[in-house]
Amino acid sequence: MRVNLSDEFKTKYQNLLGDRAEKLFAAIETDSQNAFRLNPLKNNYQNVQYSLDQPIEYSKIGYFGDIDGNSIDHMSGYVYSQEPSAMYVAEVVDPQVDEKVLDLCAAPGSKTTYLASIMDSQGLLVSNEINNKRARVLSSNVERMGIKNAVVINNSPKDLEDGFEGYFDRILVDAPCSGEGMFRKDPESVQYWSPEYVEQCANRQKYILDSAFNLLKDGGTLVYSTCTFAPEENEENIAEFIERHPEIEIVPIKKYPGMEDGRPQWGHDNQDLTKALRMFPDQFNGEGHFICKMVKNGSASAVKVRIFKNQPTKVEMSYLDKFIKQNLTSNSLSEIFKVKEDLYQAATFDTRFKKLHVLRNGLKLGELKKNRFEPSISWMLALKPDDLKSICELTDDQFAKYLHGESVMVEQDFSNKWIGLSYQGKLFSWGRYSNKQIKNVYPKGLRK
Repeated sequence: MRVNLSDEFKTKYQNLLGDRAEKLFAAIETDSQNAFRLNPLKNNYQNVQYSLDQPIEYSKIGYFGDIDGNSIDHMSGYVYSQEPSAMYVAEVVDPQVDEKVLDLCAAPGSKTTYLASIMDSQGLLVSNEINNKRARVLSSNVERMGIKNAVVINNSPKDLEDGFEGYFDRILVDAPCSGEGMFRKDPESVQYWSPEYVEQCANRQKYILDSAFNLLKDGGTLVYSTCTFAPEENEENIAEFIERHPEIEIVPIKKYPGMEDGRPQWGHDNQDLTKALRMFPDQFNGEGHFICKMVKNGSASAVKVRIFKNQPTKVEMSYLDKFIKQNLTSNSLSEIFKVKEDLYQAATFDTRFKKLHVLRNGLKLGELKKNRFEPSISWMLALKPDDLKSICELTDDQFAKYLHGESVMVEQDFSNKWIGLSYQGKLFSWGRYSNKQIKNVYPKGLRK
């Protein structure tokens, strides 16, 4: 599809880039570069059907290439489609396994799930999205990737300031922006562009950055990223942010071939902006992106945590224990809590979260029914084969039927009722076994 750039857009970047502007416009007319990444939280995670012959230099788990959203690799959380420029953001954040990390504008979840893979299900990852519909998409992607240490919330950044001041070790602000850097990937978005829209985005970003400053610990790291070329949303916003908060200091980011320095002349002539980076599609094999890494000077004090407990009763826990004893090889669960009739392994028990709209706190294990416990697909997607007493590897025909919502007949005998279902060596669902039949418990919303 041809990208119909407006004359106003072209004039703006001709003034900013001079002769190079024509090269940028030509690049926007070319095909976008597709890529995907692997999920090291999964068992034997490199065992996928896609070629790993084109690794991305700046990503430990990224590769150029296309994936099929209906493939077992995607359904079971082994792969995640992500634009190559955007992959570098999580690597720049560089979360540590024992930290409290906030992804402040997290939907649909590409950067959150990347951060989680680096953290190896340890520490605390808070993934926030202000839009409720998008927050639910975020939650479903966290589930698909088998993430245990995430709290998915649906709040405004301002909501978090009441109780979370100085709470987080690292914060990512992947700010909602005018999306100029994604025009060739989404040509229809060009019609929404205007100087007024750029200014509107820049103003919204200012408020988000100020909230992030308040939520960040002294000594903490803040990474700001956008997928736009606009200086108003990038260098200018960062320069003004630092003027408002002189405790913030820009720190260098390692730059790979094709990545360029930020431009001080676009940000109040702040020379530290050269430490930020830009990616333009005429020089870089990816879409347009801006990333700036900052540190909040000072020494962090310990964060006091008040603990809440919504624990199941002893009888309710006995149902979960019985299920584990019958169907799993060991019981490694801890920090169990109850929300209505659902049981979770909590990512946090901090009472601060009770004030927020929480969609998911840790790993959903399943639901308490009358005198029994039934497992959730979330739990299966976080398990390894060695965790299960019984696994049934489905044939092509059985897999297609099960995805369609049908029960399947099998030749094997299983001694337990709840078994793991696998296809091409990848766990994707529970199955309820009885008399050579696996009854379908695949969620209706996922059936094909």
